[in-house]
Amino acid sequence: MPTIVGITENRQPYLVTVECIMKKFTRCVKSALLLAITLISAACTPDREIETKAITFLDLTGKLPAGWIEETPSSSMRLAQLRVPGDDSTGDANLVVYYFGQGQGGTAEANIARWQSQFTDAGGKAVEPTVTAISVNAMPVTVVELEGSYARGTGVGPAGSAAPDQILLASIVESARGNVFIQLHGPAAAVAGQREAYMDFIRSIRAE
Repeated sequence: MPTIVGITENRQPYLVTVECIMKKFTRCVKSALLLAITLISAACTPDREIETKAITFLDLTGKLPAGWIEETPSSSMRLAQLRVPGDDSTGDANLVVYYFGQGQGGTAEANIARWQSQFTDAGGKAVEPTVTAISVNAMPVTVVELEGSYARGTGVGPAGSAAPDQILLASIVESARGNVFIQLHGPAAAVAGQREAYMDFIRSIRAE
């Protein structure tokens, strides 16, 4: 086996085999590769996949996105209520889950018309909603989006003063126990930044 002659600090000669050097080099390379793989895996894993948690309402369960904060519902019609934090420039959005009982709460068409009546554009004209029908774990879901000045209320038509530059994302989930209404609303920038997370939440909902 080839050897290499070296000199220690006190100038004593010593012999090192090439095989010994290669073994040490291989160990160093393996350690570096394992560290690189660990760092890359951590960087590539989305936070919301790590930090999501389940929420149950009625007989349904969904996965909450990271950072969404559960609050005590302010009325008996609310199955769940959450604050969706934004940053200093956007402000926070709010998510509310409504349930009015079997066969109650109105049709999808009636609710879309009511929500539309609460929105106006910069010129005071009606805003056209974006309506999408999807299926989530065998349940029909209607997703509605409206943007503009928003006079939020639970009755027919506007209620109070309209807040400018708002977005409403509303989903009507047709569950076995009746319609469940899931609304994300707030400043347009805050809601737009959470649109993907909201849709991930909606798609995660399933019957227990």
